[in-house]
Amino acid sequence: MNQQETYDIRQLMIRDLVEFMKAEGHTVHAAQGVEGYKIPSVVHNDGYGQARDRRPDVVGFDFRHKRILFGIARPDRRSIDTEEALEEYNVFLDHNAGLRDQASMLYVMVPEELVQEFTTMITHYIHRDYWHRVVTVGWKPRGDSNGDS
Repeated sequence: MNQQETYDIRQLMIRDLVEFMKAEGHTVHAAQGVEGYKIPSVVHNDGYGQARDRRPDVVGFDFRHKRILFGIARPDRRSIDTEEALEEYNVFLDHNAGLRDQASMLYVMVPEELVQEFTTMITHYIHRDYWHRVVTVGWKPRGDSNGDS
């Protein structure tokens, strides 16, 4: 897969992640490159990895549990466990971590065939206190190359 194809698939995944979060009953406030949504704001990094602030692909809100939801799309195997990816997981999961049940959640969309590998990786590299706040969403391309059914 070339760089343009990876970008295009990632954009389809972000759009599908927005739809998934909405179907779960959440409100989406921002989504990277999705028409009708503003670009998500950066999230402060309290010192993970290179200590760079990170921007999620999607930002939403769960009114039932009163917590912020971050969403990121990982289009291929090499994007799930890079140093940068691990830093992002920690930054988003650390956000509001002290609020217990209102701590931010992280939705990660990966191709269906990588769900098990992603789950194994996340439980290996991410602190167990964060595991219950990671929602892994398997993605499968729809009908045609535009992602339409």
